[in-house]
Amino acid sequence: MKSFWEIDDEGYYTLKKITAEEVAKAEKKLGVTLPDTYKKLILEQNGGYTVHNAFPTTHSNSWAEDHIQFNHLLGIAEDEGIMDSAYLIKEWELPEGLVLINGDGHTWVAMDYRKTKENPAIHYFDVEMEEDFKLADSFDEFIEGLYTVEYTVDEEATEVEYELTEDNLSKEELEAIFELDILDEDNLYKIQYYPMVDLNEIEWFFKKMQYHIEKTKDEDALYQVADTFNNILLLNPNMPINNNIKELVQQISDFLQSNEDPLVVNVGELILSEFESII
Repeated sequence: MKSFWEIDDEGYYTLKKITAEEVAKAEKKLGVTLPDTYKKLILEQNGGYTVHNAFPTTHSNSWAEDHIQFNHLLGIAEDEGIMDSAYLIKEWELPEGLVLINGDGHTWVAMDYRKTKENPAIHYFDVEMEEDFKLADSFDEFIEGLYTVEYTVDEEATEVEYELTEDNLSKEELEAIFELDILDEDNLYKIQYYPMVDLNEIEWFFKKMQYHIEKTKDEDALYQVADTFNNILLLNPNMPINNNIKELVQQISDFLQSNEDPLVVNVGELILSEFESII
């Protein structure tokens, strides 16, 4: 088998090393037979980031027209990794009979056990777009199809995009939005496309986001603000970072993870995970 894991014992998705006996117990609890290749990979490293980051598809989706993102594989632990599938399925209103192996709340990749107890196909789910389509007939086929997409920045295109954004939202307009008591959906959409280029401005921006996150009491509104912050990280994988910014992101993530709403907690975890992939 080709190289699979991005070896990292302390990575966000890497769980405590597991034994074959513990894997068997997990199968019994799930009520399914996990693919042999999955079990071999998990015994080698119990979840984590993967060497490759994409799987090809002819089904256009919210990530890209010709592939989906797949940069980690979930491992096995009590109420973690794939053992958290039942909870996540309920929270995100996904179909029963899935074992989730990758996802961020909005999109998921899963072993599909809806019509079988072994040899599952691999399916892709987009919660917001209400999409469900097959990626591969088996886990082995899926693993063999993984490849690496090099995400490059088209500087000319980026400059045009930023110019358009700045025409719509100047620094003064951004400051005015942050002065509002509540960031509504329209303003949240606008600010997430503000260019993250200058270190001092990024630090200022993140402090403003932290202020609004910590003052928002309504959990639905808090989820929207937090999700916007996560989108900002997703949209700016090459933004400059300093120690102050690292500390701000950690504080924001810790605050969200201390919330009682599991959806808010999940976004807090995603923010830290996405930020780790940037740094």
